[in-house]
This record gives sequence, structure tokens and C-alpha cells, in this order.
Amino acid sequence: MARQISKAARVYAKTFLDYASSKGELAALREEFTAVLEVFAKTRGLERALNLSALPEEKRAQILRPLTEKASDSLKRLLGLLELKGRLALLPAIAELFLRMEEAGRNVRRARVVSATALDAGQLESLAKGLIARKPGSTYLLHNEVDASLIAGFRVEEDGLVTDTSLRNKLDGARRRLTAA
Repeated sequence: MARQISKAARVYAKTFLDYASSKGELAALREEFTAVLEVFAKTRGLERALNLSALPEEKRAQILRPLTEKASDSLKRLLGLLELKGRLALLPAIAELFLRMEEAGRNVRRARVVSATALDAGQLESLAKGLIARKPGSTYLLHNEVDASLIAGFRVEEDGLVTDTSLRNKLDGARRRLTAA
């Protein structure tokens, strides 16, 4: 889910990443934040409820209580700080940013692959190897989505850069050249 990322969320995520790194808890917190984001993805309306301005902060904390019961001490401290500062609604953005920053530290890159048909694991692995050749030392996590309007081929979207090898793109390019002539 694409969410708006505030400057405050970036500051919290970076500060917490530095804290977790100093405590040697990066791997454990990566797992916890992944689980937090899964809960938000599976629970319809949870993020929207946290963003309701009419909802008091103590009610927001109560909504998140099931998450805190299994949380590590470090994550509980972060949640306590967010509650104290009235910023619990930032939790999903902080978790997402924390994970992206932690991945960047391990040289892990994410890319979205949109293809005309679903790609199998071998095809995705081959594509990842091609991407690694362009950025040596990186590891790629690819997310495949299907868009039948591409007709054939695929489009790779990574950090605002789009590489489009789809037949739809080639046909559109030919159409533009013909109409311009």
C-alpha cells in the first residue's frame, strides 16, 4: 500500500534504526516490523482508524494493544514514545521506512515487475540477475504484478526508474512515430 511519508516518520525511523543497530537488534526488529505491516495489510481500516483526528491517543493505543503484547522491549518503547507524543498514526510509515533503510544498509533493492502474464520463480531469478549486473553487489527483491494490457514483455519499476520492454510500449512508440511523421 502506498502511504504518504511524513518528515516526522523519517526522523523516527532513522533514529530507531540507529538505536536498533547500536543494540544489535536489526534482524529481530526487521521481523517485528514486517509482522506489523502484515497486520496493517490484513486488517481493513486499521490504518484509517489510527488517522482519525477525533480518536483520542489512548484509544489508538488501545487499538494497537494486541500488537504490543508480543512486541520486544525496544518496539514497546517506540510505541510508548509515539503514544506520549501523539504520533501513533505514524507507525505504519515508520515501519515501512525502517525496513527500507535497513534493506539499503544490506544493499537490498526492491523492484516492481509488471508483466503481461505471471512470471515464474526462474524467470524472476533470471531478471534479478540481469538487474544485479547493472548494480553489482546488490540483492533484488522482485514483486510481480500482472497487467494483460502489456500484451507481452514486462516493465521494471525501481526507485522512480522505469524500464519498459513490453509490446504495448513498442506499439505505442511506433504509433507516436507514425502520427508525428
